[in-house]
Amino acid sequence: MRVFYILSSPTMTMKASTRSLALVIVAVFLGSLASGMMAELYQTPIPELEEETVVHNPSQATSPGHVVFGQYISSDNCGHCSKQGGGSDAHHSIKVNHPDEYVYVTYMSASFGSTNTARAGAVSPYNWAWSTGGAPDAYFGDRTDKRQSGADSTYTTYDSLFSSGGGMHSTVNDYGMSAAVSQNGGTYDISISYKYKGSGSAASNMKLYAALVDTDCTGYSYSSGIPHGYNCWMAWLTAGDTYKSKSGGTGSAFHSVSVTSTDTTQTWTSVPTSVVPGGINKAMVVAVLMSGNQVSVGGSSPHVYHATDSTMGPKMDIGVSGLKVSNDQGGDSYVRGDTITLEADVKNTGDLDYTNGGSLEFYYKNGATTTAINTVSIPNLNVAPGSTFLTGTSTFDTSSLPSNVWSTNFGARLVGISGDMATSNNVQEIGVNHDRVPLKKTPQVLGSDVVQRGDFVTILAKGDPNDNVDTIDTMTFDVEVSPAGQNAWDASIVSGGENVLYRDTAQEGREYIVTPSMSMAAGDYDVRTRTVDSRGQTSDWSTTSDMFELANGRPMVVANPVPTVMCDLSTKVSMVGHVMDPETPLSDLLITSDSSNFVAWHADSEELEVHFPYDDMRQACPLGQKGIEIRVDDGGDYSDSGELPYGTLLFNVIENGQPRWAGLPIQVVDEGSSGVLGLIPYLSDTDDTGAPVESSTLSLQIIDNSNPELVSVELRGTTLGYETVDDDVNGETVITLRASDGEQYSDQTVTIRINPINDAPRLDMTDIESIDLKLNRQKVINLNSRLTDVDTPQGNYYVASAFATGGTAVVISGDLRLQFDEVGLQTVSISTSDGYATNSYEIAVNVFDALPFYVSTTDDGSGHMYVHMADTYETQTPIATFSLTDSAPSYNVISVTWSLCNELSGTCDGFWEYDLDMSRSSTGWTEEMNIPSSYGDGGYARINGMRNMDYIGLTVRAVDTTGQEYKTSETVKWMTTEALPDPVDMDDALLEWYVADLIADIAALEEEIEAADSTEAVSLEQNLMTLRSNFDLACEDPRADCPSEEVKSSGSDADASGLNMNIVFIVIGVLIVAALLGLMFMRRGSQEEEPKWNEASLPVHDTVANSMYGGAQHIFQQQVAPVVSPAAAPAPMPVAAPVAAPVAAPVAPVVAYAGPPLPPGGLPAGWTMEQWTYYGQQYIDQMNQR
Repeated sequence: MRVFYILSSPTMTMKASTRSLALVIVAVFLGSLASGMMAELYQTPIPELEEETVVHNPSQATSPGHVVFGQYISSDNCGHCSKQGGGSDAHHSIKVNHPDEYVYVTYMSASFGSTNTARAGAVSPYNWAWSTGGAPDAYFGDRTDKRQSGADSTYTTYDSLFSSGGGMHSTVNDYGMSAAVSQNGGTYDISISYKYKGSGSAASNMKLYAALVDTDCTGYSYSSGIPHGYNCWMAWLTAGDTYKSKSGGTGSAFHSVSVTSTDTTQTWTSVPTSVVPGGINKAMVVAVLMSGNQVSVGGSSPHVYHATDSTMGPKMDIGVSGLKVSNDQGGDSYVRGDTITLEADVKNTGDLDYTNGGSLEFYYKNGATTTAINTVSIPNLNVAPGSTFLTGTSTFDTSSLPSNVWSTNFGARLVGISGDMATSNNVQEIGVNHDRVPLKKTPQVLGSDVVQRGDFVTILAKGDPNDNVDTIDTMTFDVEVSPAGQNAWDASIVSGGENVLYRDTAQEGREYIVTPSMSMAAGDYDVRTRTVDSRGQTSDWSTTSDMFELANGRPMVVANPVPTVMCDLSTKVSMVGHVMDPETPLSDLLITSDSSNFVAWHADSEELEVHFPYDDMRQACPLGQKGIEIRVDDGGDYSDSGELPYGTLLFNVIENGQPRWAGLPIQVVDEGSSGVLGLIPYLSDTDDTGAPVESSTLSLQIIDNSNPELVSVELRGTTLGYETVDDDVNGETVITLRASDGEQYSDQTVTIRINPINDAPRLDMTDIESIDLKLNRQKVINLNSRLTDVDTPQGNYYVASAFATGGTAVVISGDLRLQFDEVGLQTVSISTSDGYATNSYEIAVNVFDALPFYVSTTDDGSGHMYVHMADTYETQTPIATFSLTDSAPSYNVISVTWSLCNELSGTCDGFWEYDLDMSRSSTGWTEEMNIPSSYGDGGYARINGMRNMDYIGLTVRAVDTTGQEYKTSETVKWMTTEALPDPVDMDDALLEWYVADLIADIAALEEEIEAADSTEAVSLEQNLMTLRSNFDLACEDPRADCPSEEVKSSGSDADASGLNMNIVFIVIGVLIVAALLGLMFMRRGSQEEEPKWNEASLPVHDTVANSMYGGAQHIFQQQVAPVVSPAAAPAPMPVAAPVAAPVAAPVAPVVAYAGPPLPPGGLPAGWTMEQWTYYGQQYIDQMNQR
């Protein structure tokens, strides 16, 4: 958007009116005179308009929905070309009826016997891809497979090829073209423009077919029939602003073009007007975009992407595209009750912006009935590249659709639109298949219908999808089996279904395997199947009675798993899992045996009783696996085999035992020692069955310790741990252990012996392992009283040595004397001995010069001094309040050192050191942090308060009443990290301070302005304006106690009075000058130009301000804010002395608008006060919207 800044005044308005009146009078007079003279001099006859050819029998062709390109071969002696309704009339009829959808060129030869002549256009660089003899002949889409030879006299010869699309590429509407021709002296000015309007990528290897034609074939006439043809070729428009006609021009190649979304134009200015015999009134430009290595290509592949001629004007066309239907259940079909989503785009495919409204309507069809689903309003659709288009969506519940249809057509169409010039793309439809419930078919058995136990029967399950959605590949079947007539359906014995049999035949189905279980009874079985489609819809069941027979099964004897029995004990063993019959329960079977180990068959409990006796002869049990052969009678007829079914049962015969110990070795350790003994290697066991088991499963416990005062013992799993109770005892103890398997147990003992060992003297280090000692001060520790030896008589042990780092450590008569001359942590090493053994000890000594002085910033009683620092915002001068805590010693002297530094720069600008008045030690001290500058200039380090990342530092030195010195180990800091909050966010105390500080700063700055020269005053005035703006903002808070308006500025009335008198004199002078200038104008006329605004000085060109805050250019491109009354301005701006100007009326004095109050942070970076005056409010509004 461009904004024009108009400067006006009453004088300029009056002056413009006077000049306009004079010019109008002179113009009327001269115009009348010139009109009469010209009428006499030039008697130009009125040109007669040539009658437009009337098509008597219009073409019946319908719109293909896009432009079509045709190439028509004709000749002077072609009777079928020139007859009424023949070839030429048929082409012309389509062009007349579809002027914006048909582009064609006539190649006019002298005789149909030779059509590829230079006169017809067969000159380089054009490639003649057509027949060289015969007319009429026509090719559409530059393709030889889209050919129509000959012509009838009905005007409809080419209707079918045109209406079916003319062989154009499917993306023809994704391109746009225009062409124009005009006369410029003896040459034509020709232009052809093209661009890509689609959403994908344009085709590559494009050529620009461009020709100049004569619309009435001037100079060519038919031998009979109609006088002439139409659109006869005259010249090719070639690259490099060249052309090639039948006898002239130098063109050698057509333009190779790359089509993009940006409009591209090719121009010609050197084509002579003589090329078209009919002149400019008959000249027409034809342009075609085609892919390929030459022009033309021919063939059968679509390669013409768009065409236009210079008679075709801009077209308004919007169309529906991209219709798709999606199902929330997935897939491209629907089941009644599904909710589907319809989506379609409405795009501008024409050349003009569309703003006529209308709607996109979604609908569905039920036979011939169309039912609307929903509509979406069509917004304005522009043709500019990148313009948005409408994507409309609507959901539809398919529950209302008929249940018997196989598919439903859904569509999207444009309704209520106007101005659209092509209706063929105003509707799109898509058919969606109805996923219907499948139908059942009767299953059948493949192969024998009698199945033996352990075998299987094959079932062919069949069904009908009953729709166009499912096939045998998407259908499955539920197959169930039941004993005949019982309706006890079971699918657990059915498998398969992966194999499709008899595909694409009436018997098509899936193969399923029925494998009877061993527990199923013999007899007939029913089978039922039902069809399941891809959406889980199921058909009714199809049941076939007595579909297969399960033959009777023989009882079976299974040996595994082998049961275990104990030797010489009669044992009952369950036969469940060992004896089974498919039809007969186990309790109904009769089991017998001839084995001596068989006792009885207990049918009620389903147990077989066996006995494996002790062998007296061998004096042992028959251990291991032993077999018994049994016979099983299920009541079946086994006469054919002559014997009952039989089998062998196996039994594992075992004996039981108890845990056993091996001998445990004596354990020997020294005094003050410990040891472990693993018990697993000394244990063995058998379980209740007599088989060996892991000894780790045994439960162990300590039964007795004969001397617990000597050794302590414990079991850690299967490990015995032991430890001497004291470092100075010896002797031995006996430990009794027990191992148990839960039924039986056994005990064992182990002896632990302790050897006597000499011990070194021991030194009691209680409360002397770590001590504090002042520098150069001696400390004496009596060591004899701390020295003991358990196995040496008193007097035979002693402190052998003492050594210290950083000082001295000596032992005199059992006393350790320590003294150090180095500050820090020192170590004293001591050794004790009885002449045989030695112990070593260390004492850590913290040698100090001064004790730490602790400063606390939290009032919790900790430390020696509590310091509270207030007013730490930026621009404030902090105030420190500090006092001694209750835990502080009594001090004689306290020296404090304050520093003021900046964390970012790493520099310190202030230093202040002094002793505190100790008479106030009980009440505390308060200091304002006006810290003297460290640069020796006599001022303070911060005269305008703290800056960002400044900090106040404090160190303390003190001496208590005992002479002990204290020092802080590091500087305590108070950092300034926050700017002052907005007045509305301040508490009452801070707001009161802020207002008072602003009043003081304003008063001081006003005094400085009075004393400053004019240059300095400008900058100071801007600072003053900022302070006043901040003051006004603070005073808007109802809590603020601000002075009245009268005391804000002194002397303002006097200034205003003096200013008013100056303005009066200025106005009088301007009136006089304006009157003189008016007289001069009336006598001399007006030749001077209106004063022009210097556009470069507009705020829109302020690149610095425009680059801030995400771009502010659109703010500056607005009308200047209206001038407000002086009462609305926060402070008067300085008014420069008036300068006389060539105007005719005085300018009323206006008080400059100072803009809205500045933000808390002051003027935004990159702005000037002039910009803030005019555009500050827009900036604030914009920032508030973020």
